[in-house]
Amino acid sequence: MSPKGKLFFTIGVLSLLALAGLFFALRVWMPFMWFVVAPAVIGFAGWLYTDFRALREFMGMKTTKQGMNMGVLILISIVLLVAINFVAARHHKAFDFSNNQVNSISEQSKKILSSLDADLNVKYFYKTGAERAEENKKLFRELVKHYQDVSSKVKLEIAEINERPGLAKEFGANKGTGEAFVEYKGNKNSIENFEEQDFTNAIIKMTRKEKKNIYFLEGHNERSLDDEKSETSLFGFKQMLEKNSYNVKKISLASGIAIPADANVLVIAGPAQDFQTSEIKVIEDYLNNGGNLYLMLDEKKTVGLGPLLKDLGLELQPHYIYNVFNSPMGKVVNAQAATVAVQYSTTNEITKFFSGNQMTVFRNPHSLKVINASSLIKNEVIVRTPDSTVALAEMDSKDYTGEPQSFILGVQVKGKLKADAKEFTAVVYSDVDFVSNILLYQNINRDLALNTISSLTKETDLISISAKEPVASKMLVSPPEFNQFFKFTVVGFFLPLPLVFLILSAVLWYKRRHA
Repeated sequence: MSPKGKLFFTIGVLSLLALAGLFFALRVWMPFMWFVVAPAVIGFAGWLYTDFRALREFMGMKTTKQGMNMGVLILISIVLLVAINFVAARHHKAFDFSNNQVNSISEQSKKILSSLDADLNVKYFYKTGAERAEENKKLFRELVKHYQDVSSKVKLEIAEINERPGLAKEFGANKGTGEAFVEYKGNKNSIENFEEQDFTNAIIKMTRKEKKNIYFLEGHNERSLDDEKSETSLFGFKQMLEKNSYNVKKISLASGIAIPADANVLVIAGPAQDFQTSEIKVIEDYLNNGGNLYLMLDEKKTVGLGPLLKDLGLELQPHYIYNVFNSPMGKVVNAQAATVAVQYSTTNEITKFFSGNQMTVFRNPHSLKVINASSLIKNEVIVRTPDSTVALAEMDSKDYTGEPQSFILGVQVKGKLKADAKEFTAVVYSDVDFVSNILLYQNINRDLALNTISSLTKETDLISISAKEPVASKMLVSPPEFNQFFKFTVVGFFLPLPLVFLILSAVLWYKRRHA
């Protein structure tokens, strides 16, 4: 290369490096960069013109041609690898070879994903240092990965609450241990549990065309929906409904107005003051028009709801229900402890997926009695206490009479109040505290509360997916066959192999040593 050629080549290389540095720093093309391009073009053009003859002779050499052939092969290999990675990053396919398909989602979920026509944005919020925060984050990321293996429209964003307070406030995220939401076409919905069923049902709620309206009755000293700090408030229950894309509204019957026609569910949560006859008439009219009632009682007295309960084929018993515990002093009853229910209907859509080892927790509940009020009414007991529970007339009692037995805490009622009316659905619980702030997130209280709402709103499209358990692959070999297998693999192959390599290495070393 001539001195002039070296000069032109150096100018071209330096100009090209300067252009690359500018573009890397600014990340956008600017007009003044053309002034850097010009010296690069002039430099390389001058180098080619000055050393053209030398370059032609160099290109004609045999060693150059062989080197260029090798360079072209290397370049083709690099381009091919880049292309494969580029395609794989955008169009990937996962295969699940496990016996029980534990590493993939169900066909129902795949069908739901195939109906998406826009990006499904998944937001996961956590707080650094919170208990189980990292474990929950890893668990949720693995769950979302199964959905991303099926659809490229599923996008995941993980945000730390303190680092992204604005985004956390927008979604209402406040659980440091981990909280997830899905966003689709401007609609938001929370994912209650990090399981496939909850994730898929959250997507279904997002894609439904209208939001369901949940009306809470007020005017009888019912539980507050707005007191965030009170243990007995239903603030958390209200938040949970809103995060699941329900419209939560309040209504008072004091003026005698009818319940709005857009009320998908009427909730009466722990009334403490008596209902007027006119108010009972409004509720009955709502049920006669095919309404849905979610009634949670809290007092030993029916506060004027006795006639309505009788029409529903129910009667509230005036005693408290508590579990019996074994102690060194014998069987005792602790009225300060929560009452646990473990018996559920295996056929009802609200509780059929609950198992006997899952508990719902109540506080000072009463019991319900099913009576045959009308042939138009059908009652189904959905929640009962275990057989080791007793009834106390007063909360401060320490003794009980009679043998422990199971008591009814929840009943679903379907039917008509009169022959020419529409069919209604009502779910009645003898306690309201199981959805209060202090107990809502205990055991499966949240699932019972949400399942009740889903049933009353007739969201039959919400699916239930059984959890998948890993199944081990077992190879059963009879003793004679096992002995032959052991002799062939271990004695006949694995043990001699290192010895063969050792002998070969010794022979090779000896030959090279004396060559």
